[in-house]
Amino acid sequence: MKKIILILMLSSILLYAKSQKLSKIEPSENIYPNLSTHVCNKNCLLEYLESRLYLSFLSEFSSNTDQLLVNIYAKLLNSITDFEKNIQKSASIKLAVIIPEKTIKSYSNTIINASVAYLLRQRADIKLKVFLIGTEDSVNIKEALQQIKAQNYQYIVAGLTQKGVSVLENYQDNMKIFIPTTHKSTTNVKSENIFFGGIDYEAQIKTLLNKGNSKIAIFSENSSLLNSLTSEVKQLNPDTSTYNVSSDKMNFASLLRSQESLNGTTIFFNTSLIKTALISSQLRVYKIYPAVLLSTQINYNPALFSLTQLNDRRNFYIANSINNTDDNLAYLNEIFNQNINYNWVSYATSIGVDYFYTNFLSDNKSLFEESINNSQVIYNIRLMRGLNGNFEETK
Repeated sequence: MKKIILILMLSSILLYAKSQKLSKIEPSENIYPNLSTHVCNKNCLLEYLESRLYLSFLSEFSSNTDQLLVNIYAKLLNSITDFEKNIQKSASIKLAVIIPEKTIKSYSNTIINASVAYLLRQRADIKLKVFLIGTEDSVNIKEALQQIKAQNYQYIVAGLTQKGVSVLENYQDNMKIFIPTTHKSTTNVKSENIFFGGIDYEAQIKTLLNKGNSKIAIFSENSSLLNSLTSEVKQLNPDTSTYNVSSDKMNFASLLRSQESLNGTTIFFNTSLIKTALISSQLRVYKIYPAVLLSTQINYNPALFSLTQLNDRRNFYIANSINNTDDNLAYLNEIFNQNINYNWVSYATSIGVDYFYTNFLSDNKSLFEESINNSQVIYNIRLMRGLNGNFEETK
């Protein structure tokens, strides 16, 4: 029987792990559901360590000012699958994971956990090693690639943003790289050995607009992604009104009280889940009746049900490109405290590892329906409505 070569006995790893510190940075906002029902404080984290529940420690660790815990987190994150000094057997197939943890923050765990969960699901005889590079500076990425090549890794999952991907524009090596966090259309990469798994937000917006009319209003916040989504909507429909709701002290009552013009309008939410829920409920309070409410993947989150009422969601359509059908893979992701059915970074990472494994490393059948065309994962787009306690697809 095949067996996955992963290091879970981390007590011995701690003795060998290289010293590395993470800066005291806040994790990026994670709009995906946390399956844990409690907040794990310092004592909780220490109990996990004392019980040798290292995966639970990694999953629960968020932001902590205790330098000891920060150091342990860094060592565990860098060493969970680094078994050079802990096991004599060496797998012939190797998978490297490049993580600029100071840049992508909480997505670091998502990408690592999704990769490990997939390999566990397939019982793949693959050696996986995490390379923490801190930031996406060119020198850091190039140095990591040199180390990976020198250690004979053939396949790489890299959690890079557009900035990091730009370093790979002239990439010519034979190592294959999958980038789950970026869509190819936003890059100038030409190499046939680099693949992308980012969500196609432009395609989602086009699909959503088919549900609306030509009278469009956008609620938006200031972030690179949300500003990009707003620009995409405006390009498709230039005659658009925009309401910036970035301020935490935004007076929504004052904003909406005089906005009768929003009646019969297609409203696009390029906002975080909390503000999306707040605004959608306030529309009803101030007797504003839009024709339809729309949002991309960013608000596909079951927490929407606890934050809004049914009447707020009846005409709310959310684009979704996640279509996981493998219950075992979903369960293994849940063990790592993430929900692959709603977390698109976890889903995209799984598709990438699956692509390497089923196309180059084994005869196993793919767990996913998505194809890769011109080095980009092609996602099916489904429009969902949150009606009776869960999301239902609408045709």
